[in-house]
Amino acid sequence: MADIVLLATSDWDHPLWTNKQHVACALAELGHRVLYVDSLGVRGPRVDRSDSGRILKRLLRGLCGPRKVRPGVWVLSPLVLPGRTRGWAGFLNHWSFNLSLLVADCLLDLRRPLLWTFNPLTRAYLRLSRFHAVVYLCVDRIQAQPGMPVQALEAAERDLCTVANALFTTSPQLQASLGPLNAGSHGFGNVADAAHFGQALLEDLPRPVDWPATKGPVLIFIGAIDAYKLDLHMLEALMERTPHWTYLFIGPVGETDPSTNVSSWQRFPHVHQVGPRAYASLPAYLAHADVALLPLQLNDYTRHMYPMKFFEYLSAGRPVVATAIPSLRDQGDVALLCQPEVSAFEAAIEQALAGEGPALERRLERAQRHTYQTRTKAMLDRLSQHGLMPDEPFAPQAPPYHRFRHQWSRAQVFAQLRLALLGVLERLDQTARAECWLRRWLVREPSNIVLLSDLARRRFAQGDNREGCRLIERIWEEDGKAEVLHQLLFRRGSRPGSRIDQLAMFDVLASSTALPMHYAGYCRVVRTYRAIDAKDVAALRRGVQGLEMILSELEADPDTYRCLKPNRENRAKLLISAQLTRLRALMALKDTVALQQASLELLASARRYDPFAIDRTTATRMTRNIMRSLTIAAVMAWHADDPQCFDVVVNEMERLRQACHADRFDVISAKTHEDHRGFADEVVTMLNACRWSSAQRLSRPSLEQLVDPVLLVYFPNLRRARAEKAESFLQSLGSV
Repeated sequence: MADIVLLATSDWDHPLWTNKQHVACALAELGHRVLYVDSLGVRGPRVDRSDSGRILKRLLRGLCGPRKVRPGVWVLSPLVLPGRTRGWAGFLNHWSFNLSLLVADCLLDLRRPLLWTFNPLTRAYLRLSRFHAVVYLCVDRIQAQPGMPVQALEAAERDLCTVANALFTTSPQLQASLGPLNAGSHGFGNVADAAHFGQALLEDLPRPVDWPATKGPVLIFIGAIDAYKLDLHMLEALMERTPHWTYLFIGPVGETDPSTNVSSWQRFPHVHQVGPRAYASLPAYLAHADVALLPLQLNDYTRHMYPMKFFEYLSAGRPVVATAIPSLRDQGDVALLCQPEVSAFEAAIEQALAGEGPALERRLERAQRHTYQTRTKAMLDRLSQHGLMPDEPFAPQAPPYHRFRHQWSRAQVFAQLRLALLGVLERLDQTARAECWLRRWLVREPSNIVLLSDLARRRFAQGDNREGCRLIERIWEEDGKAEVLHQLLFRRGSRPGSRIDQLAMFDVLASSTALPMHYAGYCRVVRTYRAIDAKDVAALRRGVQGLEMILSELEADPDTYRCLKPNRENRAKLLISAQLTRLRALMALKDTVALQQASLELLASARRYDPFAIDRTTATRMTRNIMRSLTIAAVMAWHADDPQCFDVVVNEMERLRQACHADRFDVISAKTHEDHRGFADEVVTMLNACRWSSAQRLSRPSLEQLVDPVLLVYFPNLRRARAEKAESFLQSLGSV
């Protein structure tokens, strides 16, 4: 199970629990370890009693390390200046928070943690690349609350949405405004702790001691009483018109909005404000209430919210009368929804008191479908589908959050010193003795990743590919990654021997059943390219067969086309890389029939592929490969004299060309060494000029018109001096 750092915008011990605390508990109940980080503040502190008390409590707790509050949940209270992210104050906040996180990491031994954040300012405090994955759960529009730095929060939130691996929202409006910024965005709605509030259904639950002395119906509201979201004027008018009803308000006044003033309510003897009450006692209040109220305004904040208390009320079995905010419009079958007007609320409450509202069974059934357990599990399922959850079982030596803990560990330092000693022996022509010593050390430390990696390199250099492969499999099982194999795959200079030697090495690695898909798949890709270079027909045939197995597995997996893993681990990129490699191998084999079929299969894959549904860095970096693959498909349509198929291929290329120019990919395109957008523009322009009509067969482009597009399949840019390579392939296709 995963380690999760949960960056909250509310302190753990706040009397009104919200999504942050409940999600932490739900994650822990599902077996994960959660480090809950108390609010870092998204606004500056106010000079009032509530903020002063909170600051004092934070000072006391900030001097301590993480404290365990329940099984699987630890709370960290960093010392920060609230709302300060720039200048010296921002620098001190960043330093102080990361120091606290270092202490927590050392004590809890966090391994490849996920970051689950509610804070739009997350990037001001943390380097996101250190986490296995980043999830932003947006539960409301914080910047619409009073006193917030609106512009700064707006910009920070949009930035966070574009770089987070996944985005979860709790209202339709949040999903509509933020969802398009992230490939892994999903709307879930809000939920409640149904089991806790379901206690209100118990018949023997005693009435609270401060329950108002009244014989008439009691209307209850539980939550913060703030002028920016509650319609206080409508409420006051309603209270004045209905003295025969008792109103009970439980919660703090003006906690978020200090301008809140309800002093005029004191003139009503039937209105009772009892202040905050312990979370454990809330079901008892709901058990004895007749109607639960959600008298919200209609404004920018409430249009983007999905109130958690709605499902808390339902779980308690209370009839609910609520303002018809956008997120609740599909809940009209379990609640009485109306406009925030006195007459509308009065009529709805009378209907609820008369028992004419939605049936209790329907309300309870809806509440059971909206619990933290069900929603959190659904969120984790989405992360798994996108490939963002850590692999299980967890590797024994999975990297810690702070890399220097690994780099400066005793085992790592001593291993590096011993390798330096082996280097001295090798300079003295004592290579055999050096390896002998290395093997002796591994007898004592059989799981030392540094020593295993060095021995694997030596075995490959000596041509002992079988043992080298077994060593890499051990490294993968111990570490959860295999840096030595990554170097062999993607750093040509690290590969030992000739192309023939490398072909033999990757032949063995590609046959491994212990390595994960992304390693095994790219081993087959590289071994096929080595076979192309070696002009080894038998090896090419084996390469094509191996790639077809990978392609079959990837195509059968519905998660391939929504993979959010980074570049080299992304299944969609492996799919396209394998497709292109197979096409290149068949071109080298001059197998026109197989190439025609492979082109049609590629086209089917390309039509399923959506660049906006995968990791944006990966989508950018795979632009050239998919354009090259589709160029081959276009050439095969030309060879078959099929103008309609040619048009379909080029139209797909045009769709992908337009996609790569989308704003979402601007930042990535500016950072890549290769001009992916320019490449797409060039090849699509060339092929658009080659279109022809079935009604005019003589207009079919000549072979010479396709030389330049085919050259871009072979080379990163046009090399007309080597045009014979493209001409040779085109001529090998023969006439139609």
